[in-house]
Parts: sequence; C-alpha cells; structure tokens
Amino acid sequence: MEKQLVKTLIITFLFVMGYMYVMQKYFPKQAQQPQPAQTAALPAAQREITRINIEEDLGCLAEATIGNFVVTYSTKGGYIKKVFTRAYKEELPFKNVGLILEDINKNFTAKVESDRIIFTSSPGAVKEFIFDGYLLKIKNSLPTPSGLVLFSNPLQDKGLEQQYQESFYVQKESLHKTHILKTKDTVLDNVEFAGIAGRYFCASLLKGSYSIKWLKEKDKVYFILLSAPSEISLYLGPQTKKNLQPFGLQGIVHYGFFHGIGVGLTWLLNAIYGVTKSWGLSIILLAVVIYLIFFPFTAKSAKSMKQTQAMQPLITELQKKYKGNLQKANKEEREMLAEYHKKMMGGCLPMLFQMPIFFALWQVLPKLVELKGASFLWIKDLSLADHAFKLPFPPPVDYLNLLPIGMMITGLIQQKFMAPPSTSDEQKSMGSAGVIMSLMFGVFLYNFASCLTLYWLTQNILTLAYQIRVSKARFHVKTPSK
Repeated sequence: MEKQLVKTLIITFLFVMGYMYVMQKYFPKQAQQPQPAQTAALPAAQREITRINIEEDLGCLAEATIGNFVVTYSTKGGYIKKVFTRAYKEELPFKNVGLILEDINKNFTAKVESDRIIFTSSPGAVKEFIFDGYLLKIKNSLPTPSGLVLFSNPLQDKGLEQQYQESFYVQKESLHKTHILKTKDTVLDNVEFAGIAGRYFCASLLKGSYSIKWLKEKDKVYFILLSAPSEISLYLGPQTKKNLQPFGLQGIVHYGFFHGIGVGLTWLLNAIYGVTKSWGLSIILLAVVIYLIFFPFTAKSAKSMKQTQAMQPLITELQKKYKGNLQKANKEEREMLAEYHKKMMGGCLPMLFQMPIFFALWQVLPKLVELKGASFLWIKDLSLADHAFKLPFPPPVDYLNLLPIGMMITGLIQQKFMAPPSTSDEQKSMGSAGVIMSLMFGVFLYNFASCLTLYWLTQNILTLAYQIRVSKARFHVKTPSK
C-alpha cells in the first residue's frame, strides 16, 4: 500500500474516531430501535384498541382564530379537527387532537374564548383546549378509560416531506426515533415524553411519565395516551431549538451522526443571517466561510494535480519505452508518482474533510423552518426546488431547475481541470467516474430543496475559480536523479 494512501486512511480514521468520542461525551445517546412493549399494568380495553373510525360530519365543524393558530374543531366528539399555523401559513400534519374514544359519537356545545375552546356535553362533561403560544393544554372533567387520542398523523404522499417524518419517545433518558413508515402498533410504559416530528413541525408531550400507544392504519398513525390524567400539555409547533428548549424538548432536534457539526452550522448560518437579513445570501456566505476554512487543503490538492499533469511528458516517454509491456509501464508510472509525492489520493483529502459538513447540511438546511417561503433572486421558496421555468412535461421534470443544472455543469468543468490527460486505462476510468458522479448528484438533487443546491453550486464555483487560476500557473518537473 502506498505511503500517501496509508496517511490518508490514518487521518480519516483519527477524524472519525475523534468525532465519535466528542459525540458520545457531549451529546445525548440516541437509539433507533423501539424497546419491547410493556403492557402488563394496562387495562385490556386499552391494549385491544386495533382500529379507530372517525366519521367526519361537515355540519359539526367550525373555525376559530386563537393565538398562533386557526383551528377547526368538531362539536361531534368535542376535539380539534385540524390546526393551521398563522406565522408559517401552513396546516400542521397533526389531526384529530384531543379526541376521547368514548366521546367519538357524543354531541357537545362549544364556547370560544380568547385563548381556549370549551366543550360541554349534556351529562355535564367539560373539555377545555387552552392555547398558550405553541403549548396546548387539554383538561377533561371525566376519566378516559379507553384512552385519549392526542393526535393522528397522516402518512404524507410527498417524498421530501415523508423523508423527515419520525415517531419518537424517550425512556431512561434515551431518545428513540423510528421513520413514520416503519412505526408499528406498540404500547410503551414509563415514557418521559413522546410524539411525532416532521420536516418543520413536531407535536410532543411535555416531560412526565406516561403510557402510550402507537396505532398504525393504512394512511395514518394514531398517537394514543393511555390512562390519561385530567390535564395534559402538548407542544404543537415549529421544530426549533429556541421554541423547544423552554420545555426541555430540544433533544427532538437531532441531525443524525453529524449532529454536533449540524448544531455549529445552524448557529453560524443564523449569525450570518443576523447581518445580511437574507437567507439566500447567508447560505452563499456560509459556503464561502467553509471554503476558506478548507482552502489550504483545496490549494494543496489543486497544485498537486497540476503538478501531476506537468509530469505527463515523462509518463508518455515511459509508455513509449515500455510499449509492449503495459504492466511494466504502469508500475514505473506509479513509482514515479510516489517518488514525487504526487499520488492522486492526496486530492481526495479536501473531499474527505468536507463530506461531514455536507452530510450535516443535508440534515440541517431542508429542516430549517426559517427557510420555508424565503425567496432569493428567481427562487420563490428556498425549501423547494428553484423552479426557474415551467416546462410542458409531467413531473418530476415539469420545471427547469437551474441550480442542479449549474451543479452538473460546474462539476463537469472541474473534472476537465482536475483530471490529467488520459494516457492509461486507469486514468480514463477515473475520469469517467468523475463525470458520472457529477451528473448523478445533479440528477439526484434535481427536485431537492434549493437551499442545499445553492450551497453546493457556490462551493463548485469557488473551487472552479481557483482551479482555473492554478491551471494558468506553470509547473516544472525535474527528472529524478538516479
């Protein structure tokens, strides 16, 4: 194994090990697999809930504006049918909030006040839904023997939205997350808090001790609170640290393996926005800052590749000398590159160091609710693809998206400057792989959120500009002394 490759692998290994140590020491442990159901102490009626049938009666629905929300409520069953957030102008994915299963066919009268809705039924049952910011308190005057539906969450049909849907719960200070499509019918005891998180919004119990049940049907998941107390509190709002932290729920915001990097990038992006007041410009400046941080590696890589190109006359002479012995020619070429310390593996170091940044941004940028509806230049919404022009084609190519096309073009031009002239099958294969990767990422991100493609395109332009500058420099390679 070549020395340069060994050094690269050692540096990568030390980086990953160091990062894992920091994550385990300073960030809470996160588990992915749900623990076994614990049902021994629960009544049989609650364990046997297998289906919920809510018949919607349009004549029983009404609408009210309360605090941060516009809510649609039903007097049949006495619950919140759906919630629209005024600040973000979007209907939340959490439906059927606060439905008591025994009351599903019971008629209530509703009284709307400035901060609450009060439901009253003829036997004297009273239910109150009290809104305080993004906190919803639910008070019941009667017990709930069969359980309380905190909310139901429809399975989204939009690929990008569904990608971020997760059910979560905390037991013994350990956070467990499961993709919404993999959530199974489960009963859990001694849960500290639980809920469902989407791309931008989440609904969660506040910290306490609960018994909960997930009930999954064909097109939705129900979150049921078993043995519900007379008063409970539910966070219902944007999935941001500043909103969740006052309730101790900031652990819901998690960016996966590179969470620590994601937190730092979020802070830096918000700090830049505090100056620019433009999210699009802030993303561009974030790309510039990160590029400058890694510039020493980029510069070394670009110069190394340019020097490798300057060695082509010597390599050509070797191939002529060993024209009839391709194996010998390739061996001599590798030895020459090793002697001059110009191994192509050295050019991978900037990418190895930047990949954790990109993976963290992959989680951070598409989930920032602040980017929802934010425009920049021709981009109407940074949380969606840039949609520059409408095309007369069916989805997914119904729009011309300039950012991913720009990514592909700049990526292909980079390959031209990075790759030396193809004088061997190995070099031709490397060049072809680079072209395929540039096209593949452009196609893969064609309909992705423009905030991420804007960042990547900026990085490509900065790297390409430096490569053009380096390409104009002259490098001389002396024949090694024997």
